[in-house]
Amino acid sequence: MNARKLESGPVREAVRGRWVPVLQALAPELDAALVKPGRHVSCPVHGGRDGFRLFKDVETSGGGICNTCGAFPDGFSLLQWLKGWRFPQALEAVDAVLGGVALPNPALPVKAAPRKPASDDAQIHRRLDETWAQSKQWQDALSQPLRDYLAHRGLGLGVLQGVEAIRFHPGLRHHDEDGHYGGTFPVMLAQVSDAQGKPVTLHRTYLTQAGRKAPVENPKRMMPVPSDQPVLGGAIRMGTAGPVIDLAEGIETALAVRQATGLAVWSAVSATLLAGFEPPPRTENVRIWCDLDRKGVGEEAAHKLAERLAERGISTDLLIPPEAMLRDGKGVDWLDVLNECGPAAFPPSPNRRAAA
Repeated sequence: MNARKLESGPVREAVRGRWVPVLQALAPELDAALVKPGRHVSCPVHGGRDGFRLFKDVETSGGGICNTCGAFPDGFSLLQWLKGWRFPQALEAVDAVLGGVALPNPALPVKAAPRKPASDDAQIHRRLDETWAQSKQWQDALSQPLRDYLAHRGLGLGVLQGVEAIRFHPGLRHHDEDGHYGGTFPVMLAQVSDAQGKPVTLHRTYLTQAGRKAPVENPKRMMPVPSDQPVLGGAIRMGTAGPVIDLAEGIETALAVRQATGLAVWSAVSATLLAGFEPPPRTENVRIWCDLDRKGVGEEAAHKLAERLAERGISTDLLIPPEAMLRDGKGVDWLDVLNECGPAAFPPSPNRRAAA
């Protein structure tokens, strides 16, 4: 590896438009995905059938997404996930393949990304539309498993009042990453919208008829994302926001903040998507209701988002659960705070603003 300290800016500029050959050199496990960027293939980390794809603009961004592991907006984050590297290691590896950014024009071919067949996206859009059309409002008589699930998690029914992005499906098939059928279960459906507010895909939480998580591996799954509608930057919008947006990671965490404060809170679904969140135009402040865990994943994602938004003049508040609530081997989120301490433990002035 390069012994000199690298600046990320020049390397990022040098690799832009050259990510395909760089990934071919550093990550042969991506070969199947690189043949047809945008096409769903087996996840290079945990296997399965078709849960992973590279973005259509992979030659420019280097990014990809796994329905289970999350989204990786650029080649650096993708390599960190694949190889277990920290950012400096990924930066040095990319620079080494490029031959050093001091070279004016690294001699690497750029492979054009084949276009994904339009029929694939059409099938995904049709499946998403049909699934949403078959779903029920939370007040529907058939939606009792959803209401029981929320009650079991410590959330009142009123928390869904006015929330259009959460619905109930009476029965969806669950397949593991290898395509094996595990049963048909009731599902809490959540509509994920892109940065412009346009629906992109659906998030599923598989339940039992008694309102518990279904006894399957990965009961929380994202449905496929059409290649022409990137999910990165989006969120599950639970309410209408103004110039101030309240953002949490998980759905239940966002609902807990909503219940305790009465705020319209959006869910970013995962830490990776939270770090890449794109606020709507005219946003002035984003309050990030962080998860607290011993590995610091939730806080790290929040800090990445805060740094990125600060460059655009958008202030942030990072609201973190009390560290005293940390357990051995288990993190804490604002749903834990609600259940253990009640609404009084939430920040007393949620409408305050502070610079990032």
